[in-house]
Amino acid sequence: MKHTTSTGIIAACTTLIGCSVGPDYERPAAEELVPDAWLAATESAPSVDVTDWWMQLEDPELTDLIERAFVSSLTLAEARERIIAARAQRGISNADLRPQVDGSASYGRAQTGDEGLNFAGPPPGQEVDLYSLGVVAGWEVDLWGRVSRLVEAADAEIDAALEDLRASRVALAAEVAREVVFIRSLDRDADLIRTTIETSRDAFEIAQSRANAGFGSNLDVALAQRALDSNLALLPPIAADRREAEFRLAVLLGDTPGSVDIAKAPLPRRDIVPSKGVPADLLLRRPDLRGAERDLAAATARIGAAKAEWYPRVSLSGSITLQGPDPDDAINPDAYALLAGPTITIPIFEGGRIRSRIQQAESRQRAALLRLQSLVLTALSEVETASMRRERSEERASLLMNAESAALDAERLALDRYTAGQVDFLDVTEARQSRLAIERTRTLAERDALLRLIDLYTALGGGWQDPNTATAAEADATTDKPLAWRSTAR
Repeated sequence: MKHTTSTGIIAACTTLIGCSVGPDYERPAAEELVPDAWLAATESAPSVDVTDWWMQLEDPELTDLIERAFVSSLTLAEARERIIAARAQRGISNADLRPQVDGSASYGRAQTGDEGLNFAGPPPGQEVDLYSLGVVAGWEVDLWGRVSRLVEAADAEIDAALEDLRASRVALAAEVAREVVFIRSLDRDADLIRTTIETSRDAFEIAQSRANAGFGSNLDVALAQRALDSNLALLPPIAADRREAEFRLAVLLGDTPGSVDIAKAPLPRRDIVPSKGVPADLLLRRPDLRGAERDLAAATARIGAAKAEWYPRVSLSGSITLQGPDPDDAINPDAYALLAGPTITIPIFEGGRIRSRIQQAESRQRAALLRLQSLVLTALSEVETASMRRERSEERASLLMNAESAALDAERLALDRYTAGQVDFLDVTEARQSRLAIERTRTLAERDALLRLIDLYTALGGGWQDPNTATAAEADATTDKPLAWRSTAR
């Protein structure tokens, strides 16, 4: 009868395995996260590939540096370790679904005094040795899905760690590109200043010659000298800024400062721009949004794990031990002691601990959803801001180009009139300084336009996926597939 009862309990437990309590996770659809007005504006927008956006800038050295950073960056190495740690945590949680078996071996000596009373030991006045060798096994039957929910949460956390790696890749590509653009603009600025220095040197020689011939004044010579020295003084800080940018690049690449030396080259092209209206699915491919969605999935699964603590916990345990007073008894099959059977634990009074854990898990799920919604709005703002600022920067660069042309004409006219003796050298100096300021400002405007273009690609999640440089840690973590935002079931 007892055997039948135990068999019935085990059968009932087996039947109930897989009945998970708590909410089943459903991914939010894009319509739930992106405002209707924005969805309508981007519904017919063409698909935009921003995976390897840096290739479109047509700067080979920039592309090489980004690819090097993907391989050697310490930031990415740290993110990969978080994937490995998340996988290990998943293994820890998953182990609770399987039976646990431990071996044991022991020796003990028990003794009871002549007047002693020992119900668990030898009779009074006797002593015995006890040798034992055995196996102990236990298995918690996951009736209500507590452990399976924890495994589900661990799976989501692996995905979140992978998205964290991708987010680091997106940020790293953008940072490398920004430093290269900064260096390119500094080189162009330095070239402009050197050209101006040559012109200033010629003007100084002209002023000096005119003064020596009696056609000019020492004031003109002093003004020319001041203009020449002022332009020369602009070069040292530019050289320092350039070297500092190379130091920052080396750190991004995981190298020691001073190990990177960037060659001179023109500014990258900036005329390949994603369409102003981008599909919502492209925006929702951003790693930070995908990671936040995975955090929401993990938080939802943990609600079920917390609720499962309300229900009885069933464990199947057993042990078989060979034991006796002689060492040979530890290997004697007839000297066995067997204990096996189920254990049911029912929470009766726990001071509100379980209820509080459920409330905590539900609050964390709501917070995760709010964070995801907030990140979506932030992403929309970043896309619109980057697009708007890029357009304004391009407009500013175009206007400065026209102003530069007019300033160059004014400088030539002033120099011709000075050579003819119609104006003094102050007019030439002012015209030249004005032209230099406009040229340098245009360089800054073009640099700003490039930086805003990089911001736009980054806001769209550009660079989040590159199968050619995927590491073993990333590839093993999870299958690399676009997030099915419009799917309703896990």
